[in-house]
Amino acid sequence: MFRHPARFYRQSVIKCLVTVSAPLVWFANPAHAGGFALIEHGASGLGHAYAGSAAVSNDTSTVWFNPAGMSEIDGREIAVGVHILDSDNKWTDRGTTLGYALGGAEVSGPETANPGVISTLPNFYYVAPIDEKWRYGLSIGVPFGSSTEYDADWKGRYTAVEGGINVIDINPAFSYEVSEKISLGFGLSIQQLTAELGSSVDSGAVCLSFGSREDTSFSSADCVNADLTPGNLATDSTAEISGDSTAISFNFGALFQPREGIKLGVAYRHSVEHELDGDADFGVNAELRALLDGNTSDTTQAITQGFLRDGKGDAEVSLPATLSFSGAWQVNDKIQLMSDLTWTGWSTFEELRVTYETPVQPDSVTVFAWDDAIRFSAGLSYLVSPRMTLRGGYAFDESPIPGPQRRTTRIPGNDRTWITAGLGYQVNSNFSFDVGYALIMLDDTPIDNLYEEQNGAGTEVRGIYEPSVNILSAQINWDF
Repeated sequence: MFRHPARFYRQSVIKCLVTVSAPLVWFANPAHAGGFALIEHGASGLGHAYAGSAAVSNDTSTVWFNPAGMSEIDGREIAVGVHILDSDNKWTDRGTTLGYALGGAEVSGPETANPGVISTLPNFYYVAPIDEKWRYGLSIGVPFGSSTEYDADWKGRYTAVEGGINVIDINPAFSYEVSEKISLGFGLSIQQLTAELGSSVDSGAVCLSFGSREDTSFSSADCVNADLTPGNLATDSTAEISGDSTAISFNFGALFQPREGIKLGVAYRHSVEHELDGDADFGVNAELRALLDGNTSDTTQAITQGFLRDGKGDAEVSLPATLSFSGAWQVNDKIQLMSDLTWTGWSTFEELRVTYETPVQPDSVTVFAWDDAIRFSAGLSYLVSPRMTLRGGYAFDESPIPGPQRRTTRIPGNDRTWITAGLGYQVNSNFSFDVGYALIMLDDTPIDNLYEEQNGAGTEVRGIYEPSVNILSAQINWDF
């Protein structure tokens, strides 16, 4: 059955326990701004697809998009927003099998799955003057994150079942008005990243990989007699990885007004390097644990008895840099047109490696090899009355995933097209609110990913995702 040396398979078992590439809200939610970034920072911006976000300062959400825009906010202002992301992401099997090193047998489970979830994202912003030239502000939001929730019996369970990542960013910032035409801004990002990831472990494959060795005291026949055969849902074990990290980065921006009615903005956010400290917890099938612990061979006893043991784990995650160029044109008293081009440096996201404290447990490595990505958006706002503004927008959001072979069950992303609409209403001189809606359309998304490329010991997930996303946002703004 096994067509590879057992020592290589032993390593691959751990490598397929966790596949991470980055709710509140980690993966399988396709509502991201490329990869697993989240662009939902402010309800007013959602209304025009975040076009012109580095050039306009409708409210205090400019602290996040371009801190230089704080120079255009008079007095003190607070904004609180919430975004509800409803994703549907049906997966249909097209020949998911155990890896070729396990004979390529079909994996048991339903023909369909749906990891779609409803997620909630909050925002908080505050801006206040220091003097005539300086402003300071604070942004709190979730720039990266998502969630995964498959049924425990689905065919890709050895790659992912459930889990989530949450990146909370606290961003104090300052702006300085150089002149009437130029403003500058800068800030610090203090990020807290937490992750919880779970998957099933193929107990039969683990057992047979050791049972086929000559230096263990149990055999493949013992595994079969205990129903420990590859892909057997009834004898699956589980793996859960959790960890957290705190890291600091920076951002800056500039706002230019070369002539009346024209605004140009540029904003840069530096990459963030996270080093996660975490725990690995394994729920091991009783028959498998008994065989591993009962091994009396001197040469392999330490390995089998230390295999799939709870312990510490470490990982490094590099969140990408972004660079945005925005423009806004006030056509007349009622109409404003906006555009934006944002580059995200996903090419630095090459792999995710989990290193375990237990010496017999090899590193878990998932290769991503993503590309840099571009997001383009265009939008408009129309002043219906002194109190009411209507907004509309369009965006094309490029996926950094090179193709089906690099697509994973935790991030089955694809290129996205956004159609958005929104409304802003000034209740009185001190209070206003904004609402926005986005329909995100994605083509059917194929996946053909062998989850252990080095020796074919993982699961080869083949199928089609049919994703769709709806976003509803609301925000209140208070001047005081």
